Amino acid sequence: MSSKQAAAKKAKGQPELTPEETAELDMIFDRLAVQDPEGESFAGYLKSLCGSLSERPSLAAAIIDRLSRNPNPIGFRTFRALEGLVEGSPYKRSAKKAAYRFSQKGFAPAENMSAPEKVVLIREEQRKAVAHLFQVQGAMWIVSALVPEVSTGSYALVTAFLEDDFSTFNVRVAESSGQKRYREYLQMLSTHSNRRPTEVPLRHAAKLFFEMLDFWTGKGTYAHLERGRDIFARYHEPDTKPYVYDLMPEIEHPEQFFDEVEVDRLLEDMDLSWLSFAKEDLAPWRQKLKDLDNAILVIPREVLTERSLDLLRSAGDTLCAGKKRLLFTRFFEEQAMAFKLLDDEQKARWAWIIAEDLAGESPAGKNPVVSRIIMSSMHSYWPEDFPQSSEPAEQEHRTESGIILP
Repeated sequence: MSSKQAAAKKAKGQPELTPEETAELDMIFDRLAVQDPEGESFAGYLKSLCGSLSERPSLAAAIIDRLSRNPNPIGFRTFRALEGLVEGSPYKRSAKKAAYRFSQKGFAPAENMSAPEKVVLIREEQRKAVAHLFQVQGAMWIVSALVPEVSTGSYALVTAFLEDDFSTFNVRVAESSGQKRYREYLQMLSTHSNRRPTEVPLRHAAKLFFEMLDFWTGKGTYAHLERGRDIFARYHEPDTKPYVYDLMPEIEHPEQFFDEVEVDRLLEDMDLSWLSFAKEDLAPWRQKLKDLDNAILVIPREVLTERSLDLLRSAGDTLCAGKKRLLFTRFFEEQAMAFKLLDDEQKARWAWIIAEDLAGESPAGKNPVVSRIIMSSMHSYWPEDFPQSSEPAEQEHRTESGIILP
């Protein structure tokens, strides 16, 4: 029913609204359209709404009537919060009709209910918003979410991921019929991943969306991106730490546990292209290593090794800083979270040690993963200068002049 029709209707038992009340009714529905049925703020909003309508049964009845014509979880909780306001008024019949409409769609009141936040919905599980994270080669992260849409009674299926070295941010929003179709969609995405998808809170999916938007090097916008931004903005908590901090205890002095980390095993199957260093940034450090290689004086192997390690640490301190260090940190926080949710406790701890160190203030160059990725980046650009060791167990690289690099 349109707002003009609601204002004009004068049937028995139905409220007649003024133009001002009709405008207020529309604003209330705009607010309800962006609420999360599972969100903490929704209960507070209902309490505030009840207070503002406590002496206005006609407007409360109009809201109830309109909600019942398109039943959904948000509408049902709002109805349960407001129905007491029309008891004893000329509009109590509207509440009975609304209760019948909701019951026909599977929404029924809980027994002995005393507060709106304790409403039990028969379809609560089916209407719950859910989100998942995929680790896929070629994509930064793939975030997928199924979000109930109050205004339509259906769901929005949102998918977002970065690719092409941060230059492409793919966001797609489609209407979905519900959980069954979403499960089929997850199964399809799983065929591209070497790990199972991990379910994450909506707030964490929103955090990843806005972080990818920040890492994105492209410009401009498009309709799906803006729609995705609007949906995830409802759940975004920018000051809240990533979900992994709810799953794992923080580590004091993580650098003391580097010896535990088996770097090769940790990094296997990870797409490290997102962390590689630019050729132009590495070029000065390559030259310094070559100069050390070509030193006139005969330097003992142990001294050459230590000096090369010092150069690599300095490179790490210089290059893995600012936004680059944040990227490393978030990458390994997400890896630790994924391993934890997949019950791989050992790799979860290794990734967590690396992430916790990078999240602190210790020198990045001493982090074994940072130095490893610097070396692998150098090898990809100058394989003749930095051949990979034929003895992986030794975890070292030897230049033609004999310099041993980790």
